Amino acid sequence: MAGKAGYTALNDHASEQQVKQYLAKEPNPLSSRDGRLLRPVPKSWKLPQAALMQRMQDAMHQIHSLQAGLLCTAWGSSGRPDKASLALMRGLAYAQASKFEQALRDALVVLAYAPKQEGCKGICSWPWGHALHSAALEGLQDNVAAALAMQIAHEIEPLSQHHKHDLERLMRRIPQAVADAVEAGGSAGLKQWLADEAEQKKPEFLKQRPKYFYYYEWMKERICESHPALPELVMDKLLTMPAGDLDLILQHPQATTWKVDELMGVLEDQGPALLERYPLHGLSWEQVKELKGPNLVGLGMGSGPAPGEGLVEMGPDRHEQLKLEAQTQCLLGQGLPERHKGSTCRHQDSPNAMNDDIVDEDLEDIE
Repeated sequence: MAGKAGYTALNDHASEQQVKQYLAKEPNPLSSRDGRLLRPVPKSWKLPQAALMQRMQDAMHQIHSLQAGLLCTAWGSSGRPDKASLALMRGLAYAQASKFEQALRDALVVLAYAPKQEGCKGICSWPWGHALHSAALEGLQDNVAAALAMQIAHEIEPLSQHHKHDLERLMRRIPQAVADAVEAGGSAGLKQWLADEAEQKKPEFLKQRPKYFYYYEWMKERICESHPALPELVMDKLLTMPAGDLDLILQHPQATTWKVDELMGVLEDQGPALLERYPLHGLSWEQVKELKGPNLVGLGMGSGPAPGEGLVEMGPDRHEQLKLEAQTQCLLGQGLPERHKGSTCRHQDSPNAMNDDIVDEDLEDIE
């Protein structure tokens, strides 16, 4: 009875003036782009008024559920439909007329403005909104997205034979991998499968990678060159070493063998739990000398103080340079300190003695 009353209400309500207003036959007086509730249909897709009304009647008969009666009753009693219900009616009408581009536009309006499911962020609670979305996508040859929309409609209204039959038809048209994802996880499983596929198709520099991903992959390749069948626990333990120590080890196959044998012994004798806590150190100085030969120059970390470590002593070259500068100043008669003025007569017979005294005093000042 509710559905029949709804159809009657729709017939009574759909006067020519109201159709012009609500179905966007004329623009909004405040905005030339919009209708009263919905945007106008482009001229290339627009249906004549008689055809539109007939398609809407057929659409209402297609929605053989309580939702149809509720929508029509609300429309007829209030005298003004809401945006979501009007978009649903118009979208179903254009979908029946194979105007799938306009049907898709109206379906997106329904999904945006219809009431949402409790506990589900942003998911429309009207199953026929998702069914309209699926029909529009199927008409545009996007069967995978259409199957996802119809699966959501079937999950909201599982007793609907209409949604069930449409979903079975779409399942035969999509690839087997997509169908398996739907059967295994429903709409959530298909969304995850589509997200994974989109991630795989991205260029390498746009893919989501964990921190230091490329460094670890590079080190794994270098380790596998000499030890291809290494257990995963040993591989992970090697990758925990500091980058400099691990790079030094991988430069020498013998050093790599030392560390692998060390970790394999720990794994076999003490088990995986103790291997995770095992302190792994880099190469010792003796091991580095053994790898690089006896002519290696350098000091290992912690091998003791270097010879002559401490204050830098003045060498003989610097001492001779100061003496030469002092002699030059004496010969030119310039730059003598105050305490040496007038001492040139005293040292005329032995200029070098005066210069030696000057240099000695200057060295004392420097020290």
